[in-house]
Amino acid sequence: MNFHARKPGHALARWIDKLWICEGYHPSHRLEFKLPDASLAWIINLKEDQIRVFEGNRMDRLMALPGSIIAGPRSSYYYLDTICQESCMGIQFKPGGALPFLDNLVGKLKDVDMPLGDGLGRHSRVDDLRGRLQETSVAEERFQLVEHYLLRLLEKKIIVPTGHPAVAYALQMFEHFPAAAPSIAEIADRANLSTERFIRVFKEEVGLTPKNYGSIMRFQLALRMIRQGRINPNIDFALSSGYYDQSHLYREFRKYANMTPTELLRKQDILENHVPL
Repeated sequence: MNFHARKPGHALARWIDKLWICEGYHPSHRLEFKLPDASLAWIINLKEDQIRVFEGNRMDRLMALPGSIIAGPRSSYYYLDTICQESCMGIQFKPGGALPFLDNLVGKLKDVDMPLGDGLGRHSRVDDLRGRLQETSVAEERFQLVEHYLLRLLEKKIIVPTGHPAVAYALQMFEHFPAAAPSIAEIADRANLSTERFIRVFKEEVGLTPKNYGSIMRFQLALRMIRQGRINPNIDFALSSGYYDQSHLYREFRKYANMTPTELLRKQDILENHVPL
């Protein structure tokens, strides 16, 4: 498998986390699940004009979408068809970074996959972009095509949304202090907003509620600590990663990974949060 990834140029760095291309992905397994991801992404299948997704995250409800989709932020693990990943490209947005491109649609995309053309509108020329990406196999040329496309979308905006400063502050706290971020009420109070108003604004920009987002960031922190340090998930580990106790840690891992921390610790074949089935 060939995997290419890079940060976007300066003009897009405010909104985009990274661009990536996957080529020649031929795993022995047909299905896998991906651990929850609080970020929103656009996925483009470079091999065929189709992406198969599991509607409602049910394995008995396979649905075919066009080859370019919006993959909304995920509040739990979700299933993937590996055939659609053989040759594909992704645009991964920073939390809240999709707002200038998708406007008020962001708040409706939790656990949702939808055609990219539907999200951007009928004048977005998504099929033209995908066709141009298929005409070259050079990774850097593909990255440049996507960046040019994104910049053109921004140029068409009369006003580019900047987001609420309270959301930016909350995201910064969750990123730097996932185990000990201020409470939602504290953040709202500092921004002179009601708690309800802050939750609504956060969801409109990020796609998840602050509680959902904070829980996923805490889970990802615990996952990194387990996998990088091979730390046994005991009570001290649970407390240091932001959980109330060991049972809280185990409940969250069951919810987000469908397995215990110990079971996840034993797995050697997790790649970019993809877990083979």
